[in-house]
Amino acid sequence: MYEPGVSSIYILSGSNMTTERRQNESALVCAAQRRDKEALQRLLTRNWPWLKGLVYSVLGDADQVDDVLQDICVRVITKIDSLREPERFRPWLAILARRMALRHRQRNARRPGPLSEEIAELQSDEKAQQLFEKIEQKEQCRRILQSVRLLPEKYRQVFMLAYAGDLTYANIAEVLDIPVTTVQIRLVRARRMVYDRVSGKKEVRCVKNEYDTGNA
Repeated sequence: MYEPGVSSIYILSGSNMTTERRQNESALVCAAQRRDKEALQRLLTRNWPWLKGLVYSVLGDADQVDDVLQDICVRVITKIDSLREPERFRPWLAILARRMALRHRQRNARRPGPLSEEIAELQSDEKAQQLFEKIEQKEQCRRILQSVRLLPEKYRQVFMLAYAGDLTYANIAEVLDIPVTTVQIRLVRARRMVYDRVSGKKEVRCVKNEYDTGNA
């Protein structure tokens, strides 16, 4: 008689957990469609980290992310009744968020970074050396972020979702409605493009810190 090995049990367990999560999220969607405010809040809260990353991947400007997120919340409240398949809430939310972010980007020109304000502070601060190091670190992160902004959109979205929260490859695939293998390929290529642009000397982790303070 066949007895599953450890790897098989792990795969089955992961599959069951994904199914259970989807069922739970579908139940929250149905409750939200019945005007359950707590269910709607839980839906938004659990998807907030990757949602921020997706919006940032479109805007490329951390200062504008919160404004777009507020608009997205309003749109979810007014449009969630139109979602006919509750189990597809994440892909639906991703499409809605991307559209809102694109509209915002079209309406607003990008604003210059705050580096000049930091330099002005440097001139009057007694701890000038520490401040200079802080500016230098921010400049390194700025170069990485600029490299991310220059990525083709399909790579930029995967890159930001991977560093925006605790999403697995399967989660990212669900959000973008693409195969897991496509997520893996795009992420590898995105990392390589960022690495090449900054000569491999900078850490991609500061992308996440910045906003926190199409086929393969």
